[in-house]
Amino acid sequence: MSPVRMLTQANVSAAITGSAAAFRLTLKLEAVSPKVFPPTYEGGKYATESRFIPGYKYTDPETGKEGPVPCVLLDSVASQANRMEFALQEAWMGSEIELPVVSVDFSAVENPGVPKVTSLQAPHRIVDAILRDSTLGDGKKPPKFRESEIGKELDQLSAGYATPLLKYAPHCLVFGMWDSTGPRGGLGVKFARAIVSEIIGFNAVGGVKTSSRIDPLNIRVTSGTLYAARTGGWTLDRDAAETDAKKNPVKLGKEGKPSEANHGNVTPTISDGGFTIDYAEQTTVLSLPALRRLRFPAKPGDKSSPEGDNAARTYLAALGLLGATLAVEVGYDLRSRCILRAKDTVTWDLLGKPGDTDSSFALDKATAIKLYKEALAAVQKAKLPICLEEILLAPSADLVTLVKKSMEIAAAHAEGG
Repeated sequence: MSPVRMLTQANVSAAITGSAAAFRLTLKLEAVSPKVFPPTYEGGKYATESRFIPGYKYTDPETGKEGPVPCVLLDSVASQANRMEFALQEAWMGSEIELPVVSVDFSAVENPGVPKVTSLQAPHRIVDAILRDSTLGDGKKPPKFRESEIGKELDQLSAGYATPLLKYAPHCLVFGMWDSTGPRGGLGVKFARAIVSEIIGFNAVGGVKTSSRIDPLNIRVTSGTLYAARTGGWTLDRDAAETDAKKNPVKLGKEGKPSEANHGNVTPTISDGGFTIDYAEQTTVLSLPALRRLRFPAKPGDKSSPEGDNAARTYLAALGLLGATLAVEVGYDLRSRCILRAKDTVTWDLLGKPGDTDSSFALDKATAIKLYKEALAAVQKAKLPICLEEILLAPSADLVTLVKKSMEIAAAHAEGG
């Protein structure tokens, strides 16, 4: 059997200019521990469902009949996108790649939880409220980001004029974006995800989890009543406690038990928790038709060139493939008690037009970075605008105040206030 070819920039460009449907990665994963813990959603629920899986025969233990396979979601599309963007940011911060990035510097906030928020981190990417409520430029009254020249360019975005995003935040065209907080509100422009990925556990059997705590100080529930102290934290002294409208001391939490201040034993409990699985599978799909819908003229209303469009689309495909590859290289420590391991080599299938035979390509980190750099060079050669200097914003005074007050409230809650 001949070795799988490494994917090249020429392969990606040919796929973009042709009629291929997608690049698809299917990667089988094994659980490192006997049981995996998926993410929980509202009400502490897991995302479980039954699926028909080609080639997987499942017999229902109750009916004895073949049917769909019980599955559990181990990592969602949104979570996978965040992991890819994080991997891209790490590569950018480590100077492994050049990439357009807009950042907000929070050094004006004393001991900020996050000293800088980038367009790769913000939940709504470059159109997030964090960037919207920040300013660009110097002077006494620098404009808000969306009122700046860059912001005005973003206001004109459409599939037929995706040039501003290519210039300032190309990842938005790969991972999706909805400008719902911009000047057009809910009618703001939307770009669907061009790349989607998820991890599913097959033949998922639910288990249980236990919890308890033994207090080394052996503080008992009857040891005393805790009150919310006027100076913050808690106190046993009724005279030092906060008081309500009737001048009565306010108990800490609901009942003033030591456990409200994280003291004392926790009664052992048992509840639903975790799954055993046959195996997990990651499926990542990069849609080429989604990229072909995008055009990159010099300004709204102008016609774009086929050469420029194809260079930009190839660059976006290379960016998506790079993000997916870097995320795979990081590994699959998804959360506490959910570590997976890839068993096979990473192979991407190029799904051609109907009647074509699918092609397979290998792609490792070094090759993905090389492919990305070549695609970036092609964009620059085509004279398309792409800003590789970090654009640094400053949070507005109101946003700084909001962050500081939130930190103060969080600290008070942490102290039991």
